[in-house]
Amino acid sequence: MPPEGYTARYRNNVSPRSVWTGSFCPSQSTDGTNKAGSSTKTYTAEVFVPAPMRITGIALFNGAAVTGNVQAFLSDVNGTVVASSASTAQSGTDALQALALSTAYDAQPGTYYVSIQTSGAGEFNTLIIGTCGTSETTGTTYGTLTSITPPTTFTTGLGPIASLY
Repeated sequence: MPPEGYTARYRNNVSPRSVWTGSFCPSQSTDGTNKAGSSTKTYTAEVFVPAPMRITGIALFNGAAVTGNVQAFLSDVNGTVVASSASTAQSGTDALQALALSTAYDAQPGTYYVSIQTSGAGEFNTLIIGTCGTSETTGTTYGTLTSITPPTTFTTGLGPIASLY
């Protein structure tokens, strides 16, 4: 347990920009594998927050073809959505796209989940190797997410590559 006042004093001293899904930071535009989105699916990957920090957005590593809109969600260890971005036009092929959260979130250390939804077939890069939980949930509606079932196993090509910021 951190000392009293720790969270308030230090949450802004730890940068979320070094916190990536699956602890994987891409080093080139060809890292990961392209995944075409769907307006009826949600793609999720586990992310570990190592220290108290204020999260203001999620940076998605877009794929080779961008089209339509994208929305990002942050869920806690129980799967409850704690923050989300607005629906944003997907832009920038094989590049990071900043998706600002509607409201900043003060995260405590622990496991969280980044989920991505697309309004169509816009592509994003996914993790191809790892030990984090990843999932693809079918039957969801674009722009609507209140909770997820936290994934407990890794499946290649499902979890979005993204960082917090």
